[in-house]
Amino acid sequence: TAKALDEACQRLEHLNYDLARAREAAEEARLLKQQFITNVSHELRTPLNVIAAFSEMMYLSPQSYNGVALPQEYRGDVREIYRSSQHLLRLIDDVLDLSQIEAQRMKIHLEIVALREVVAEAVDIMRPLVRGKEIELRADVPEDLPPVLVDRARVRQILLNLLNNARRFTERGRIVVTAAEEGAHVRVTVSDTGIGIAPADH
Repeated sequence: TAKALDEACQRLEHLNYDLARAREAAEEARLLKQQFITNVSHELRTPLNVIAAFSEMMYLSPQSYNGVALPQEYRGDVREIYRSSQHLLRLIDDVLDLSQIEAQRMKIHLEIVALREVVAEAVDIMRPLVRGKEIELRADVPEDLPPVLVDRARVRQILLNLLNNARRFTERGRIVVTAAEEGAHVRVTVSDTGIGIAPADH
């Protein structure tokens, strides 16, 4: 019995040693991940700030160019560049919130919004990307849709992801965003005439 206890103690000491090493390795990996995310986010933010600043000036302050106005056909594209850069900057802020990442949580900023406006923003951002293709891109959202309590940036982000997927897999036809009341909720749908998803992969 004494021999068995000695062997068990030795095994326990080895396990404790291995556990301490594993804890050190995990902490080192966590710090490296934090440093990597911080560095990458910083490197992304620098050029994005430049894009945001110039596009904002071109769209909102055309007088900065000695009174030479931006051609009307370019203003819409510049506006979408500006709005998209602002959206990306907000996403980078989320990445930098490491405490939320470690906790596997994401901050939600709830506010009362008109969903029709959020849908319109996402569709306007996507519209230049379907230019020149045989695709009709439209939103079908009732004007009397009641305000909703949502995170505006998250809903727009989801819509952009869905619209971009629809654009990638639709050669011709249409992409439509619809919204409708369903009891106390609102259902938003993105449909397209692309290749679709096989039922087995739903």
